[in-house]
Amino acid sequence: MHIKSNMPPYSSSVDAISKFPETATALGVKLDEKDQVILTAPCGISDVVNLEVKPTPFFTQTKERVKIYEDRITNKNWKSIWPNLKVYRILS
Repeated sequence: MHIKSNMPPYSSSVDAISKFPETATALGVKLDEKDQVILTAPCGISDVVNLEVKPTPFFTQTKERVKIYEDRITNKNWKSIWPNLKVYRILS
């Protein structure tokens, strides 16, 4: 994904997840050696729990990333599926 995004390689899966566009999608799960679920949430889970969509810090750093976030929010149209979702837009 870093190649498609024209970025240096990620240092880890947590680093990659931290660069997802939205905090609510910046989650990863895996099973450990004891088959226990391990949750990776570099931006926390409060936005998922509270039905909020916000940009990750990475997607607020440049105008290009802000545009990617805004276009994604528009194209996904998640509020049509989940009407109680609160979507945060970035004012530029």
